[in-house]
Amino acid sequence: MFHYFKKFWFRNLVYLVIAAVQAGLTIVTALLAAAELNALIKFDFNGFLKWTLLDIGAFALLLGMNYVGGVLQAKTIQKMTNALRRDIGTKLSQLPYSAYHAHQASDYSSWLSNDINQIETQGFTNVYEMAGSILTAVFSMITLVALHWALAIATVGFAGLMIAVPLLVQKAMAHASLAVTEKNAAFLQKVNDHLNGFDTLLALNHRHRLVDAITTAQQPLAAAKVKQAKVQVIAGILGGITNILAQVGIIFITGLLALQRIVPVGMIISTGNLSFRVFGTLAELSTMIAMVRGTNAIFAKYNDLPAPAEPAKTTLTALHSGIVLTDLTVAYGQAQPVIQNLQQTFRLGGKYAIVGPSGSGKSTLFNLLAGKLTAYRGSLTLNGQEYHDLDPTAIRDHVMYLDQTPYIFSGSVRDNLTLGDDYSDAELIAALQRAALWDQVQALPAGLDNSVGENGRNFSGGQKQRLALARGFLRHKQIILMDEGTASLDKDQALKIEETLLNDPDPSLTVLMITHQLYPEITKQLTAVLELQPAAPAIAAAPTLATA
Repeated sequence: MFHYFKKFWFRNLVYLVIAAVQAGLTIVTALLAAAELNALIKFDFNGFLKWTLLDIGAFALLLGMNYVGGVLQAKTIQKMTNALRRDIGTKLSQLPYSAYHAHQASDYSSWLSNDINQIETQGFTNVYEMAGSILTAVFSMITLVALHWALAIATVGFAGLMIAVPLLVQKAMAHASLAVTEKNAAFLQKVNDHLNGFDTLLALNHRHRLVDAITTAQQPLAAAKVKQAKVQVIAGILGGITNILAQVGIIFITGLLALQRIVPVGMIISTGNLSFRVFGTLAELSTMIAMVRGTNAIFAKYNDLPAPAEPAKTTLTALHSGIVLTDLTVAYGQAQPVIQNLQQTFRLGGKYAIVGPSGSGKSTLFNLLAGKLTAYRGSLTLNGQEYHDLDPTAIRDHVMYLDQTPYIFSGSVRDNLTLGDDYSDAELIAALQRAALWDQVQALPAGLDNSVGENGRNFSGGQKQRLALARGFLRHKQIILMDEGTASLDKDQALKIEETLLNDPDPSLTVLMITHQLYPEITKQLTAVLELQPAAPAIAAAPTLATA
């Protein structure tokens, strides 16, 4: 957490200066109140009026500093929060494929919303509150010590007691905070799952399942929050008891000193006010420290994300040769290989279909070719260079993976094509024409700037596939991996998309298609059909290659 305070050190230094001025003004108002009372005791109206006016002026200045400090605090917290979100996003964006999918998207959403909110309120805000309170307490303590040695001894003794007592619940506070974040993530996961499945629930007349899911999922979260509140209440009670004892003790000692005429009677107001500042702060300090430390578990969760692998130094320029598999074997952990001793060459400009039953390794092969998976034995080369030696980003510069349901972002057609990159309208139109989608986009009311709806709801399945293809064409991908991209489409739509790829004018465009439905119209246009079979124990599955 303190990395972010250090990152914005100048702003935080300015805040500390403002907080020190606020603390000083607080002490001044307490001493002025004592002077007012002493003037009253002497029936000195002029003195009373003078001290009252000075007190009002000090309070006005204090309120002004409170405004300046509060605004600066809010702005700095948001800057630190934004920096934290960006750092988490950077880490997530650099995760390997398998590491990213170790969590669900709803978990990451919870990290970036609920967890960050908790860090903002429990962490950043409390640190600022502690800084201001500690400065006020220190100035107050110095003033008490300066008034009389008896007050000095009592202040130090009570302060030690107040710091020690609430720490008894510090560990419980940290556990309770972590439990809330975990239960909240589970709640979001359950609810998002049913929200995303609304159409299915509607079709089956099971919309009540959404309400049931919310009701069931919120119970563990509510229980965790109640437990957290109990711990906080206990910490507050412990702090409150010692706070009251400390304040009453300081006032009592001041009264004894006043009876002995060692200090003025009016000083009892100042010592009461100052002791409230000291011990009130200490009463809350342990709770605030426990709450700040409770966020350590959240930061630890972020820090536990695997560090991105050092990128390989080998990059790819223009491709002059395709993909070659030699004795390729892929296995997950210690399990039986999914692909075993596979031999195959996919030349540039070739058009290939990969067929085979479930479990034969088709999708595994594509995940490997797309650079998502990295573990294999044997040899796998692109452009004559071993995949192991290639920077994964270099692979993806040339290879595009297109799954059955490509993700379409909410926004416009233009947004979905550019993804934030800078392309001219002419380039966008050319990519859409190549994907055979421009005529349909041109007919939309806003053309390129027309909304596609949430997750492309305004587009058909075939249009989504073509939009995803246009993304690849826009970036000059030379190898297209289509993983059952037309499985959910009717025959006419499937044929149109597959023929768009097979008849593309670029002679170097290489197409690999996984399909369960290989139409005769497509087969005759293919370079080859690779049929995979599930690997048998200790026996290599011999793929058969049929050329078109």
